Amino acid sequence: MAQPSIAHHWCTNMKTFALWISLALFLIVLAGILRTIVERRFPFVRDFNDATRQAYVLLVLAAVGFFAWAKFDLRIESFEIAGVKATVGELQQKVRTLSDQMEVFFKSKQIEVFNQNNWDRVRKVGKSADGGVTLEITLEHEPIPGSVEIYEGVLLMPEQEYHFDRRNVQFPANTDKPQNGLTIKYYPRTVAQQH
Repeated sequence: MAQPSIAHHWCTNMKTFALWISLALFLIVLAGILRTIVERRFPFVRDFNDATRQAYVLLVLAAVGFFAWAKFDLRIESFEIAGVKATVGELQQKVRTLSDQMEVFFKSKQIEVFNQNNWDRVRKVGKSADGGVTLEITLEHEPIPGSVEIYEGVLLMPEQEYHFDRRNVQFPANTDKPQNGLTIKYYPRTVAQQH
């Protein structure tokens, strides 16, 4: 018999925790409502007027909701927003599918390191006004531009100065020598083909 996963236990614990939090919040609201309508003298409740109207309405709504939940065993099977109807089962399946896609996406992260062993792949293509250089590298895969991070040693190069032409990326650097090395992290465009 298969053992439940840690993720399943964590999810169950989080649902239980959320239930207790929602119960505590409900009790706080209920205490506020009762404080608004309860009085020390007989008949122990205040008259229905402008000051107590909202409290009475909230109590009636809560009572109707609890009665319906207890009597009819209500469950949300589907709902409709802006003309689009979705069932809970479909949504759970879509969330699982999206989660699977995200997992494949994150597993596809590429990290390319350039040092003295492969510095011949790094080309100097220009100089900058501040005394730095502009380098160009042809990556193994075409990157999604917003996913690229380039480090010279431990220093992150300014992303707004990256330029892309398919697999070629140009970026500013402090030197064109391999002394600190370069590390490029990115997600490739070919994720769907790799799955």
